[in-house]
Amino acid sequence: MRPNNWFISREKLDRVREAWENGTQENLPPVLVTYIDGQASLIDGHSRAYAAFERGHTKILALVEDLKNIEGSRELYLHIHNEGPRQGILCIADLADKILEPEDYQEKWIGFCSNWLKEN
Repeated sequence: MRPNNWFISREKLDRVREAWENGTQENLPPVLVTYIDGQASLIDGHSRAYAAFERGHTKILALVEDLKNIEGSRELYLHIHNEGPRQGILCIADLADKILEPEDYQEKWIGFCSNWLKEN
């Protein structure tokens, strides 16, 4: 499953890690997945998926939706999915060195997405 995000917020990841440490991870919502070009694409829940990966889990509870039914810019999701391999993002493990402090996450990821939407 290819992440549809190139960074993870350390702040969000720490909250999810805490849920795992407290044994309350079952209370977290499922991740959101769609299929793009026949490949599973993780749309939402990157911190949840990464925390599960850190603990050796190879499966996670997921809601699978058709892309047309997912809120947000379909074009942006497609761009991120297609650009992911060029960014070195093919699986959740590839986000290990892409965990950012909130300010950096805001600038690098939220800023990128906002600018892309303005320009496209």
